[in-house]
Amino acid sequence: MFKRLEGTDAEQFQRFITDENTIILVDGTPYLVARLPFMNEIGLEIESDPALKASIERAKQDIKAGRVYSTEEAIEMLERGEFGP
Repeated sequence: MFKRLEGTDAEQFQRFITDENTIILVDGTPYLVARLPFMNEIGLEIESDPALKASIERAKQDIKAGRVYSTEEAIEMLERGEFGP
């Protein structure tokens, strides 16, 4: 899950992180705070959503295996109820 901190929340959080890897204790539970390599917001959303990441990986495998359809073919398949929820 991707969360954004802004304003005073971000300022407070920045006081806790001093190095590349910081351990913070919250109500007795330790958490590792680690800086990620630079990613844009879309990359962060993908990385934080396992279902979306898996869906993208399946799509890549389909493309590699030649399982691709034109827009027209996809519309026809949807109209016939061949794929969907």
